[in-house]
Amino acid sequence: MLGWYRDEILVFVVVVHIVVRLIKEHRSGDWPVVQGSVVKVYPPRPLIFPQVEVAYTYRVDGKLYTGMHSRGFFLKLSAEDYANQFHLPRSVVVRYRLGEPTASVVRQSDQVNQGARAFE
Repeated sequence: MLGWYRDEILVFVVVVHIVVRLIKEHRSGDWPVVQGSVVKVYPPRPLIFPQVEVAYTYRVDGKLYTGMHSRGFFLKLSAEDYANQFHLPRSVVVRYRLGEPTASVVRQSDQVNQGARAFE
C-alpha cells in the first residue's frame, strides 16, 4: 500500500516540475536574447524520474552570468539521449530578465528556431 502512495507522490512531483518549467518558459517570451555557452552537462542520476542538468554561461553588457537548464524524463534512456546531444563547446540561446540579468532561461523553442539540435 505504501508503494502506491510513493508512486503517486513521484508522479505529482514530476508534473509540478513540468508545469513550473512551462510557466517559466511562457513568462520569458519577451525577455531579451543573448548567445550563451554550455559549460557542463550533468548526466542523469539513477532516479525513478531521471533529470538532465545543463550549466551554461552568458554575457549581458559585458558581465558574465551563469544559469542552469534542467529537464526531467520518465525513462533513463531518453534522458541519456538528451544529455548526449551536448558536445562541448556548445552554444545556446539564452533569455534573461531585463533589469535582472541573473534570471535566465533556456527555452526549447528558441533552440529549435536557431537550428540547434539540442532542446528539440
